[in-house]
Amino acid sequence: MAEYIEKTILSVLSQDYPDLEYIIIDGDSTDGTKDIIEKYHDRIACYVSEPDNGMYDAIAKGFKMATGDVLAWLNADDVYFPWTLSTVNKVFTEFPETQWLGGKYAFMNEYGMLTEIYPKTSIRSRSDIANGWCREGILGPLQQESMFWRRELYTASGGLNISYRYAGDFELWMRFARFSELAKIDLPLAAFRKRNSSLSKAGKDKYQKEVELAISDKRHSPNVLWNIFGHSKIMIQLLRLLRFRKGTIFHYSLKTHELKKTEMVCSAGNHDVQSLLLYR
Repeated sequence: MAEYIEKTILSVLSQDYPDLEYIIIDGDSTDGTKDIIEKYHDRIACYVSEPDNGMYDAIAKGFKMATGDVLAWLNADDVYFPWTLSTVNKVFTEFPETQWLGGKYAFMNEYGMLTEIYPKTSIRSRSDIANGWCREGILGPLQQESMFWRRELYTASGGLNISYRYAGDFELWMRFARFSELAKIDLPLAAFRKRNSSLSKAGKDKYQKEVELAISDKRHSPNVLWNIFGHSKIMIQLLRLLRFRKGTIFHYSLKTHELKKTEMVCSAGNHDVQSLLLYR
C-alpha cells in the first residue's frame, strides 16, 4: 500500500482535533510502507510492524492498544475529510447517548479524485443490520471507513472476530446492532478508494462466502420481492428507496450554526428519485 498510505496518514494527522490517538498496525510490509510511516513516527501514538494472521487480526491488535473513548479504523488507502474528527467529537460529546455513528458515503478513484458522494442519508434499522440485510443485493453494505463508535459498544459486542479475513466488518456490524442503533450524520466523514486491485474486489468471492457464513442462521431477505428482483440493480435501488425506517440523523444548521439531532423517517436508499433515474 506504499502508493496510497501517505495520503491516508496525512488525512488523519491534518485533522483539526487535538485528542487523537493514532495507532498504525503494519503486517511487516516490504514495499516501502515502513519508510513512509517512519517519517511521521513522532506524531503516531504507536506503530507496530510484524507478521499477522490477516487484516482483522491486525486491526484487533490495534484496538487492544487503544485507550480512547471513541474508536474507528481506516484502511491504508482510504481517507478522512478535514472536518471528520472534530465533527465526530462534537456528536459524541454533545449527545452522550450516541453509541454508533456513520456518515454519508463518498468514493474516490485510485488517483485520489473524489468521484461521488451519495445524495441521501439513509436509515438502516437495528433489525436490518442484525439480520445481515445490509449487503449487496439487499439494502447495500455499510461503509466501514465512515464508522465511529464508543469503546463500550465494541467491548459489549465482543469486538472483531479474527477468524474472518474478508467480511469481519460486516459480521461486527451485525453484533453492534444487538446493542445500539446506527445514528447517521448528513455529512461525508471518509472516502473509500475504488481500485481494481483492492481486497474487496480481488477477494469478492471469498468475501461473499464469509457473508453467507455470518447470515447462515438468519432469514435470507426482508421479503420475497428481493428474491424476485435481486438480479436488477435498478429494482434493488428502487426497493431500497421504498423501504422506510425511523432513525437518528444529525445535521449542521446553517441558521443557528449548531449540530442538530432529529428523529426522522427515511428510506434505506442512498439515492433520491432524480439520481436513481441516472443510476447505472
